[in-house]
Amino acid sequence: MAKLKKILLLKNIKGILSDIDGTLYFKEAPVKGAIDAVNRLQKRKKMLFLTNTDSQTPKTIQKKLLKIGFSIQKNDIFTPIIALKNFLQKNKDKKIFLVANKEIEKEFKKFNIISKEEIPDFVIISDFSDDWNVHRLNEAFNYLLNGAKLLGTQGNRYCLDKKGQPVIDTGSFVRMLSNAACVPYKIFGKPSKEFFNQALNKIGLKPEECIVVGDDIESDISGAINAGIKPVLVKTGKAANYENSDRNTKPFLVINDFKTLLKILE
Repeated sequence: MAKLKKILLLKNIKGILSDIDGTLYFKEAPVKGAIDAVNRLQKRKKMLFLTNTDSQTPKTIQKKLLKIGFSIQKNDIFTPIIALKNFLQKNKDKKIFLVANKEIEKEFKKFNIISKEEIPDFVIISDFSDDWNVHRLNEAFNYLLNGAKLLGTQGNRYCLDKKGQPVIDTGSFVRMLSNAACVPYKIFGKPSKEFFNQALNKIGLKPEECIVVGDDIESDISGAINAGIKPVLVKTGKAANYENSDRNTKPFLVINDFKTLLKILE
């Protein structure tokens, strides 16, 4: 399909599900033109800001965005932690074992955390980079061998740190435990279809009424395709050196950066 025809198909969309890190900012600085683009698009489209960040609460993420210069409300940020808590609210009787950092542990205090003598129903793996202790993973592994189900906050193999360098991420640990214990796993962040479905419910739109904008082929683009939403790849962050021939997964449209959306959607 010709690029112009694709652009015309996007003219009447009602909502934007936008990635944050690598799309709106990178290396702790806003992508050029992104702040103005967000301000203008928020007045014309429904917007929800999606992130696979599972080391911080939405409140902390919002504070960072405000500091950088973005005017985004906490309720307009959707994370794997929110999606997972929505799931656990429907399974309040289930016992959980959580591998996460201290900030995220506080988010789950109201849920049924196991005591040392119990076997959990769910083993949950989140970002635990504040204490990369292998014994925590081994404890999770043994619970899985005893029948617990494996849940992961998100599926990224790696992320980019503040300097833009790759760092192993939650999805890699989830897959490692799944392989070691020979058990399936369920992901609550990108690229899971459930994550995008929850986001659509929150914004009140259908898949065909939205686009997903992001810089990650594996989480943003594949996730959007799984959910039946048109994915738009920005050539910033992880996709700075993207070439169309690089991957089997193809975005609906590739644009230089987030501010290009203004020209497309005006």
